[in-house]
Amino acid sequence: MRRVTIYIVMLVLALTTGASCHETYLRPISGWANPGDVVYLPLGSGHATANTELPEGIVNVTVIGPSGDIVLDGTGEISGFWDIYRFVAEEAGLYIVDVYHSEGSWTNIITNPPNGSFWEHAYAYDIDFDALNKTGWADDWYVAQSYPKNCYAKAFVAVGDDDLSKANEAVSQELEIAPLDDISTVGKGDFAFQVLFQGEPISGIDVWAMKVGDDTPVESITDREGKFTLNLTDEGSQLTEWIVRADTKMDPRIVEAVDLPRGTLSQEKSIVGPVYRAALTLRSDYRSRGY
Repeated sequence: MRRVTIYIVMLVLALTTGASCHETYLRPISGWANPGDVVYLPLGSGHATANTELPEGIVNVTVIGPSGDIVLDGTGEISGFWDIYRFVAEEAGLYIVDVYHSEGSWTNIITNPPNGSFWEHAYAYDIDFDALNKTGWADDWYVAQSYPKNCYAKAFVAVGDDDLSKANEAVSQELEIAPLDDISTVGKGDFAFQVLFQGEPISGIDVWAMKVGDDTPVESITDREGKFTLNLTDEGSQLTEWIVRADTKMDPRIVEAVDLPRGTLSQEKSIVGPVYRAALTLRSDYRSRGY
């Protein structure tokens, strides 16, 4: 009966739809488990809180156990638009799920300024511009931006009712959202976070959260210490689940303006460099009494 229930939940998740935007995130089936349980970790890619496609390209999923040991570092199983990972929770404590995903690089070429454009799935430095078919392009075409895309996702699963404070520790993702408050208080009001880039606080980064089932964003921006607070109030629901995101976009501290091939009448610089995105999933059922 338990296995049938899990498959039904998987089907509901797989049929959830939304506008595609290639964002990576985790949707653990539960935030809490008993020792010895199999824990299921659906990984999706899409826009807002619903996935519309499988995460393609490089996907690394690691689960760090309560003692710091790696308990999962492998591949998942495909179910609909979800890539489902699983592990057995052998010991009590907090398990941290650490995900890296990259679908490669993207380059936006403005063929007919200001609006005519297309995206090439490659890094600008790897594109043979002479070989591109430029029929219909204006003489002032240019490369607007080009970036390798790096997506990070993180989630927690509590086994038993042990200490949850390890959730407040960073796991060394390139761009990481670290909870500063007790994760068992999610849904009860303001919640504090910190964004770290390469292990250091980063200011001026756009951050937002969406409650699963309600894609209205709660937005903020990181302060000088990389900190921000979002109102995650949802006390009227038996279970609340939030996806918190951060995005470096084309931050000038990370990318640069360079000269790339362009039309004879163009003077435009191209913005080139890596983009980092992070998604943190938080739930209100990290304690057994949450059921």
